[in-house]
Amino acid sequence: MRKRDGEPSPINIVQHMMTSLASTRKHMSRFILRILPIEVACYASEEEISRAIKPLVAEYFPVETQKPQKFAVLYEARANSGIDRMKIINAVAKSIPGPHKVDLKNPDKSIVVEIVKTVCLIGVVEKYKERAKYNIRQLTSSQP
Repeated sequence: MRKRDGEPSPINIVQHMMTSLASTRKHMSRFILRILPIEVACYASEEEISRAIKPLVAEYFPVETQKPQKFAVLYEARANSGIDRMKIINAVAKSIPGPHKVDLKNPDKSIVVEIVKTVCLIGVVEKYKERAKYNIRQLTSSQP
């Protein structure tokens, strides 16, 4: 889906869905298991990822801020074994400016990096672990 002026972004739509599902605990889909909002897609290389993530960093992690964010980088690769996991994680983490800190246990925002074959998909999500890793079935299950 493409973001147009005046329309909600994929992140806003997915976060609204997850908040609604978490509060009602009512499963609304038969075939959807997990929803991740992706804002940037690029070729899966360290240089391209570093270049493509710059607009997201400027939007979600501003340099001049009163409240620094804690973040984590979540990496997943499918059908691709040629890319070093730690190189990508380090490249993404190094692109986040100074006042913001890495916190793998309790991050405010999580940067999701999904690599599928030669395509890299990047998105920034909030409350990733609290919302059952954006897994609809786990989020709506009867067990708390």
